[in-house]
Amino acid sequence: MTAANGAGRPCRFCGTVRGPRVPGKAGPICLECVRTGLRVVGDGADRETTGGDVLAAVTSPLAAVCEFCGRRERRTFLGLRRPLLRVDCAARDAVICADCLDHAGDVLNVALRH
Repeated sequence: MTAANGAGRPCRFCGTVRGPRVPGKAGPICLECVRTGLRVVGDGADRETTGGDVLAAVTSPLAAVCEFCGRRERRTFLGLRRPLLRVDCAARDAVICADCLDHAGDVLNVALRH
């Protein structure tokens, strides 16, 4: 992922087109949805996006894969598998994992500093 505006495409999670966004295969994610998604990952509580949709923690290990990295599980150093925390916006059929949220936050922080 690289910092970009998503070429005018709306955020996959809230539908807004303003502000910096990190591009993804199916569409970008905006700064506010990254912040909201990280809060959901942190405590598991559903939260509303700026567009009025709800971000929720994915509870099923077999549910949809992250549309940014294509994973639903993490492999440990010893080859063991464990579920990867994911957040979805059911209204927009969008899913992102905790790792991609962290990375998107890092990319946006660097972009906003420059």
